[in-house]
Parts: sequence; structure tokens; C-alpha cells
Amino acid sequence: MSRNPDEGAAPARLLALLRPESFSASLRARWVQAGEFRLHYRSASEQDALPEPTAQVACAVGFVLPKRQCKHAVRRNLIRRVARERLREYLRSHPREPGQALPVLVLRLQSRLDARWRSAQSDALRRYLHQTLAQLLSEWEAKRPARVRLDPGVAGRPADAVPGQEAAPR
Repeated sequence: MSRNPDEGAAPARLLALLRPESFSASLRARWVQAGEFRLHYRSASEQDALPEPTAQVACAVGFVLPKRQCKHAVRRNLIRRVARERLREYLRSHPREPGQALPVLVLRLQSRLDARWRSAQSDALRRYLHQTLAQLLSEWEAKRPARVRLDPGVAGRPADAVPGQEAAPR
């Protein structure tokens, strides 16, 4: 019986992004693109109405996979499953620091997948998804804003921000 080397590590828990306001804010945010996929990223805010982040919660994630671009539910589910798996692997190796803003990621399918992948059982499709998602995550890490420590009492507000006072322009 073989043991999984990551069994001892704390699991990277993903929160589902459910509110329409959260999706619309995320789709207006910055993004990176690889192939047919676009990864929108931002920090969580109060409008997301996410539960208080814990040590196990690593990220809030949502998916926009239109039927127009991916007709079969089996393929859309495969994309979600592979994306969650890849994201958990990535977040295990890049843990969120305590007090760091909770990232919100939305994976969006921009155009149709290649017709050569007729089956969701295709190993080539699975390899392509792993490769594309790894590329998106590495580009996100490169473009990620500087880590901002947050006031533990207020989600989304930097620790040096004073309530009722705007930050000076830079």
C-alpha cells in the first residue's frame, strides 16, 4: 500500500464563489490568459460575503464555462475537476501567509476547445488542461501584487489604513 506524500500536509481548502456580484467584480479585475482560458484574480472584499478565512482556506474560486464554448457537461466538469486539483497542488506549495488577503480566482473559458478532444476521457485533453492551468497559475504568481498584510478585524482593508480616511495618492 503506497502512501500519498501530501497526506501529512494540511489540505488547501477552496471556497466556492457563489454571489453574482462577486463574479462581476472578478470579471472586471486583472487577468492572465493561456490558450482558451483566462484567469481573473483579485483580493476578497466585503461584498463577497465569504466566511472568515481560516488557516485551511487558501482561496475562493469560481468558474465561467459557457455551453456555447463547451457543449458537453462532461467536459465542463472535467475542466472544473482538473482546475481544482491543480489549484490545490499549487496552493499547497505556495501557502497563504497569516493576515494575507484571501485571493479570489475565476477561471473563464474564452473560446471553444479544440475539436480533436471529442471525449472527456482523453488523456491528451487532461494533459493539455494540466499544462494550461499550470501556465496560468505561474503567470498569476508573476503578476500577483505585493503581499499586503491585513488588519485582522477587517477583511480587505490594509493594516495601515485608518477608517474614514482615504489613502494619499502615490
